[in-house]
Parts: sequence; C-alpha cells; structure tokens
Amino acid sequence: MFRSIRGTLLAWYGAILFLVVAGFGAAIYLKMQHSLREEVNAKLQARAQAVAAAVVAPADGPLRVQPTDEVKRYFKKYYNARGEADDEGVDPYFVVWDGAGEVAAQSNPQLEVPRPEAPPPKRGLRSPRGRDRDAYREVFVAGPGDSIVLVGQDTRRFAARARNFLGVLLLAGAGALALALLGGWFLTARALAPIARMSAAAADISATNLSRRIDAARTQDELGRLAHVLNATFDRLEAAFQRQVRFTADASHEFRTPLSVVIAHAELALKRERSGEEYREALATCLRAARRMQVVTDGLLVLARADACELDIAREPVDLRKVVEEAAGLLAPLATERHVAVHLDLASATILGDRDRLQQIADNVLSNALHHNREHGRVDVSLRRDGSWVLLAIADTGCGIPAKDRPFVFERFYRVDKARARDRGGVGLGLAITKWLVESHGGHISFVSDEGAGTTFTIRLPLPWESAEAMEPFVTDAET
Repeated sequence: MFRSIRGTLLAWYGAILFLVVAGFGAAIYLKMQHSLREEVNAKLQARAQAVAAAVVAPADGPLRVQPTDEVKRYFKKYYNARGEADDEGVDPYFVVWDGAGEVAAQSNPQLEVPRPEAPPPKRGLRSPRGRDRDAYREVFVAGPGDSIVLVGQDTRRFAARARNFLGVLLLAGAGALALALLGGWFLTARALAPIARMSAAAADISATNLSRRIDAARTQDELGRLAHVLNATFDRLEAAFQRQVRFTADASHEFRTPLSVVIAHAELALKRERSGEEYREALATCLRAARRMQVVTDGLLVLARADACELDIAREPVDLRKVVEEAAGLLAPLATERHVAVHLDLASATILGDRDRLQQIADNVLSNALHHNREHGRVDVSLRRDGSWVLLAIADTGCGIPAKDRPFVFERFYRVDKARARDRGGVGLGLAITKWLVESHGGHISFVSDEGAGTTFTIRLPLPWESAEAMEPFVTDAET
C-alpha cells in the first residue's frame, strides 16, 4: 500500500500535537478544578470557624449561636429574612449539634444534614474536616461543649464553571489543532515540493534522455545537496552509458573487420579451383584475422572478468626486475625490426603480486612504447624504489600523445592514431587492461607526454615491507 511522506509526516505531526494539546488542556483543567475546590474549602473553613466562635455553651442551658457581624455577613439571608432560606440551597448553610447529638442551631431548616459520624479532634478551631455529600461540600470543626459545627455549600455552580471552562478548552484545543494541521499540510507541501520536482525529473531520465538534470538552484537545504548528489550520479550514469555504447560499437567494429576478411577470402577461395599456394595464402589471411579476433576476445574476457570481480590476483613474492627483463627479451625482435634501442636501468625490487599479471603489465607498456616509437628511436626502462613504493618508468621517443587524446588513453578501444594502430595489430585494450591490473595490485599508473618528443609511463607498485632492513634478503649485490 502506497503511503506518502506528506501523509506520514502530517499523521505524526497531528498525533504529537494532539498529545501536547490534550496534555496541556488536561493539566489546565485539573489545575482549575483544584483551585476551585481549594477556594470552596478555604471559604467553608473560615465560615465554620466563625460560627464555632459564635457558639455559646452555658452551663445551665442549651447551646445557642450568638451571631457576630461576620457570621451575619456570611449567612445574611438567614439572619435578614429568617425562614426565607433559599429552597435550592445554593447559599451557604450551617448546622450546630450539641454534645448529645441534637441539632442546636441550623441556618436552613429545609435542609436535612446528617451529623458527621467522626467528629473532629478538639484542637481548637483550626482542625477542620470535610466531606462531599451529593452536590454539597461540607466542612465541620469542633465547637465549645463537645459541639460540632458544620458549614456547607452547594457546589453545582462551581461544577458548571468547570464544565464551561472544559468546553472552552475543548473548542480552543480543537481550533488550534485544526489550524496547526492545516498549516502543517501547507508546510509539508512546500517542504516536499522539491522532492516532487526531483521525482519528476528522475522519472524523465531514461536511456534516450540521459541529459536531463534536477534543478537544484531553487533548493539550498539538505534536499539541495541531495539534488547535487543525484545529478552527479546521473552524470556518472550518462558517462558510463556513453562508454558502454562506444564500447559496443568499437567491439562490433573490431570483430566486423576480421570477420569480413575471413568471409571474403573464404568465398573467393571457394568460387573456383585454385592452386595450393593460393589456398595457403587464403588460409594464412584467415588465420591472421582469426588471431586478431582472438586478441580482442581475450582482452574482452579479461576486462569482463575484472568487472565481475572474478579475476583472481595471486599474492606471492615476485622479483619485478626479472619480470621486466623477460618482457624486454620477448620484445627484442620487435625492437630490432623497428630499429629501436632499449636501455634498461633496473634495481632489484621484490613485491607481492601475480607474476603472470605483472608480466602482462610490463609487456603491454613496453610493446606500446615500441609500436609508437619512431625509426631508430630509443626506449628507456628504469626500475627503482621510492620509499615504500616501486617505480617502473618506460619512456619512448615517439610522436607523443596529443592533448585532446590524453583524457581517454586508458579507455577501452581508444586509439590515438586509429589507422596506424590497426595496421600494427592494436585494438585499444592494452592500456585499459594494464590500468586495471596495476590498480588490482594496489598501485597507480600515470603518464606525461610531450607531443612530438615522446611519452613516459610511470607505474607505482607498493612494497610489502615498510623498512629497508626488511628488504635486505631480496637486495642483490648489483643494487648495493
């Protein structure tokens, strides 16, 4: 089930706001109820103490109340119009019982007030007790001669005030909650509007429209940073897609040419009877084309396995100097054919790696230097240690790499001079494979080129030991 962020945020916001408003309103209501109750208790206590002070207990007669001005003010309806007490009983009333439990005085005879079962302790006039009886609140104190003085009042007016206050609180709380939710609806809409724009822009991006980007200029907060991150991701995806398209086109082209050669020579050879020499020439041409396809296939297989992280790299001690010397020996015929002098300046350096893959690195870079060198040129190969690194540098005196081609040197199927590279058998995969192999050994490959003067490739590979002392068993006498 689809749930929008806007609805979820508004639900959480509404729930939290409801709890806050409800808690705040309940606290105010309870505080108001407590204040009303304390107010009633205080008034009743003062009146009870005033009546108790007005009770007279003669030794030879019944108890009577000798009202003071304060008592008359409290119970003015009783004393100003005796016998006309409020039938609803909303005015305060008092009852005085003597020690025998008989009513000695009563402000409103129409009210039937039961005598308290537990009289207050005799601690003077400051020891009141209270009780709730139906809608009445009553306070009683001990009076003279074991008498009990009770003062009560109907609390329905106070209950009505509390209910009215509760209604006001509910209305105010509901109004505040409704306004807050309405404001939250508009605020969430405004806050999530960039997400809607980002979603629309992302939905428009497809394989045929990878150039579309999210407008991050209108958003400067966290969503703006997210938009920049997504745009950068889309840039990388577009670049990867373009590389994939170019890679597919180049691979198709590389296979199409030798396949065309094989098909053309096979068809030509089968059109009529030919001599054995002609058949051998046709087969030799087909073999060269097949070998070219094999080179492309092997390179693609290595890169595919590398991309899938399925190409295992061994980790064993390898003398890099011997690897470079073997590479130079294997490519010596090519150097002789092109009249290029190869000079070696190699120090001994043992690293942890895969000997076959390291041999492939040296072969690729050295053959590249020989193929792209000039006649009677020179290739200088040096191997030395630099701190915790081994530096293998291969410099040629060829034509160099134009500035416009340098950013793409390590891309697959990229050739600086496409016509000459194809004539020499190059397919543009050697440096791409070399870069991956170097990085798989924890190293880095870079180059500097001077157009018309030559190029130098530098390969940095890490040493497995931090100190020179640990390398002493692997250092030959020639290096020392």
